[in-house]
This record gives sequence, C-alpha cells and structure tokens, in this order.
Amino acid sequence: MRRTLTHIDGMTIGHGKKVLYENVSFDIDEGDCIMLCGANGSGKTTLLKAIAGLQDPGCRVTMIPSRIPKVKGFSVKEFVKVSCFKQTDMTGKLSESDEAALRHALERLGIAHLMDRDISTLSDGEFQKTCIATSLVQHAGIILLDEPTAFLDAENKISVLQGLADLCNGKNSPAVIFSTHDLHEGLKACNKVIALGADGVFRITSMAGAEEAVQGIFPKGNIFQK
Repeated sequence: MRRTLTHIDGMTIGHGKKVLYENVSFDIDEGDCIMLCGANGSGKTTLLKAIAGLQDPGCRVTMIPSRIPKVKGFSVKEFVKVSCFKQTDMTGKLSESDEAALRHALERLGIAHLMDRDISTLSDGEFQKTCIATSLVQHAGIILLDEPTAFLDAENKISVLQGLADLCNGKNSPAVIFSTHDLHEGLKACNKVIALGADGVFRITSMAGAEEAVQGIFPKGNIFQK
C-alpha cells in the first residue's frame, strides 16, 4: 500500500479577493503522477502555488517553474549542484551522499550521459529533465511542474511525460503534479487527474473516471471524439 505524503484538507484556492474553489480536500500519495488540467484562468498555477506553500515537516515540496533559461557556461552537473545550494558546504561542495543522489537522479531520468554537457546545448526536453533532477537531489517528496511540455516539440513532450511516469514508478518514489494542455499525452502518463472547471467544480479522480472528469470541464464538445 502506498504511503500518503500529505493530506490537503479544506483548502481554499484563489488569488486576491477572488475565490476559485472552496473546501478542497485530497491526498497526495507516494508514486502519484497527477495531471492537472483546465482552461486558461481556471486556477492551475494558483493551485500549484498553494500546494508549494504547504508547510509539512515530513515531506519537502518543490516547484519547477516553466521556461528556465539555458544559460551558457554550466554543465548539467554544475547546474544541478547550483540549484541545490542549500545543501552545499561553504566551498560549494555537496556531501558524498548528495553527490551519489545527483548521479542517481540523472541516471533515473536517463540523462547521466549528459552530465558534462553545457546546458545551452541540450534539447528543451533534456533540459526539462535536468530541472526535474534538481528536485530529486533536494529529496523532494512532491514535485510540482507548471506546464513542463509547453513549447516542446512532439518528441520531447512524449519524452518528458514518459520520464515523469517512470519517475513515479517504484519504491519510495516521489509524487508529481504537472499542469498541461496536452491532454491526450498527459493521460497516458498519469494515474490521477485533477480537472478544474470554469463552473467552479474541483474534480479529482483515478483513471477510471479520468475521461469523464476532463470532458466535464470542456462542455462545448467531445475532446475524445475520434
């Protein structure tokens, strides 16, 4: 049985004085790969920021923003180390255990062979996986990604989403929540769906009810019609 990483109980989601959803409750379990979908303005990023702000001493939550610049002059390994600056000593070195975690993270995401490559030479998909590796080295229990497949070509979209699914498969795996507009590919990678409707209804479901939940937020047409 999978361990519950955190329980969200009665959360209100909104910004400023505008309330989008009230009394939101759900569990985030170990190994969850949750697709977050909804129309623009439905509150996807707002929900991710709310989860990122949770203070749970038993589970670290990290959020990977979209469109991080690929600055020339950093290798993949250096980029990950700089991103984990809180874990380095006064000379900027990681502990032996964190160095091992870094290598394992790159191996787990299938990019260990790129360790010494300059990040400016990576494909967008490879760089997205490098960003995800930073969360693993930070020992995150819950990893949040805001539209990780935006601006990627079809091949890289599939590669990143499959990488997320693989990351959540196995013992002591983190949970991942990713927002996306790539619904068909996203559904292949996830095991749960959060669908935010313009009608103010917060929907969360397992894959058994995924298509119904997703269709419920797009009432003007059948998005699954072939």
